Amino acid sequence: MRTIDEIEAREAEIKQLITDSANEEEVRALSAEIDDLKAEREELRKAAQAAAEEKRKAAECGETIREEITMNEERTFTAASEEYRSAWLKNLAVVEGRRMFGDLTEVEERAYTHLTSNSSAVVPTAVMNRIVELVPSFAPMYADASKSAMTQGFGVPRHTAIAAGDAAATNEGAAPTDEQDSFDLLSISGVEIKKVVKYSRKMKWQSIGAFEDWVVKHIAERIGVAKETRILAQLNDATYGIDAGNVNASATADDASIRAELAKIKGQGRKVVYANAYTIWNILAGINDGAGNKAFIPSPQADPVTQGVIYGMTVKLDDNLANKVMYAGIPGKLLANDFEALFINRAMDPKTFEDIIAGYSLFDAGLENPKSFVKVTFQ
Repeated sequence: MRTIDEIEAREAEIKQLITDSANEEEVRALSAEIDDLKAEREELRKAAQAAAEEKRKAAECGETIREEITMNEERTFTAASEEYRSAWLKNLAVVEGRRMFGDLTEVEERAYTHLTSNSSAVVPTAVMNRIVELVPSFAPMYADASKSAMTQGFGVPRHTAIAAGDAAATNEGAAPTDEQDSFDLLSISGVEIKKVVKYSRKMKWQSIGAFEDWVVKHIAERIGVAKETRILAQLNDATYGIDAGNVNASATADDASIRAELAKIKGQGRKVVYANAYTIWNILAGINDGAGNKAFIPSPQADPVTQGVIYGMTVKLDDNLANKVMYAGIPGKLLANDFEALFINRAMDPKTFEDIIAGYSLFDAGLENPKSFVKVTFQ
């Protein structure tokens, strides 16, 4: 059986093949293979969780679990250690001072102490990877943006003008004028994203693995939506976002009008249209060209985000957008930065005394080229 790394590598390869393919049957076959790979990866993850659960039960029943540790060598734990992951989840799953999945074993206690003696509890690598992988599914624009992880000094260099040396005809043998470009560097310091998930003693999970699934899904969804909301706010900002000439607040939903708006997009790179389900299926899907042909072609891919193609641009479903609103542009020009790694901690709501799990992220974004996107609001 393949490893998870091998499965993910094959998935990435297939996605590129789908992007490059123009054969509908080949796309369907590749999409089916992706579904099989996802099922295989889920089986591997569940098998690993089941093994960890059996190990925990054996330890709590008093059975001896022999670890192959050299007598003269002290065990070193990291955020990727399974013992730290289970300890972190046990400490997170606390209701009214009681651990829902029992006390830490001796090995888990050592792992947790080893990593938190001089710092706060970091999110286990496996949990972090799952959240990072899931966040983009709730934030299509964030998923497509050019992402970085600079702790400081993040800025957006914006091209403002060609002062001299723009493309022009020259006489034979004459040297062209050197190009002189003008840029503004917009400094971005980041905004704090804090999202909370509440739970109570009435909530029960069959296993620590099920609790992990719940934490991952809810934190990822809230952080993803918050990042997308910040991206939209920046796109609508006069300084960091879309050029005023590329914003139409009262567009007509017809072929000529939409093509005119999309023609305003400037720059090189893959172009994508973002809209919610209402806008896609009630407006874009009904557009006909001059010959009466449908401009929108639904996608044959089994992808919940990619809905189809219009005028050669991929159309993606973004539930964070309002009805009758469409953004389109070159997502590679959208720069997004995570200033700090995601932090997750347990606390108690001081108002309701409910146990909560809080996620924190320092994040920001900006548009490198203000003319690389358009915003269209239909009448």
